[in-house]
Amino acid sequence: MLELTHTLSVNPPNQPVLSIDSLWSGLLLRILEPMRFTVGLDGADILERSESRYRRALHFGEHVVHDVVNVNHNKSVEFVTDATEKSPSGRLLIEIENRNPDELRLKFFYTTQFPEPSNDEERALLEMIKNAYMAADMDMIRIIREYAEMTKH
Repeated sequence: MLELTHTLSVNPPNQPVLSIDSLWSGLLLRILEPMRFTVGLDGADILERSESRYRRALHFGEHVVHDVVNVNHNKSVEFVTDATEKSPSGRLLIEIENRNPDELRLKFFYTTQFPEPSNDEERALLEMIKNAYMAADMDMIRIIREYAEMTKH
């Protein structure tokens, strides 16, 4: 199993301060328009939607992944992905840490049901996946900040 926890600042020094409402809008954008955030994702269908839950079908070419997204307004977003023949099940919980407006942070908790590595090559692959997750999270914050700047005008 792959587990990863890390925290990223939303408002780096010398950058315009992003409000919690703008951050939340960006996180909802990730749910509703995931192609902006996920390389290789060709399309997404919202199959069910309620105030606190979405069920989606994500299309990677002919490969379709189903997930459920649970939302807790201005607090957290949880993505739970079903296993397929080609990919394991997984969970990503993103929590908003809001000590004060200038110190908005996102805490990421990943759990992916990969088999335990049995050799150095498999361990190196899991480390590469962890690094890819962290890079994608940094990219997500960049995209949310750009989106907030575009919609502000």
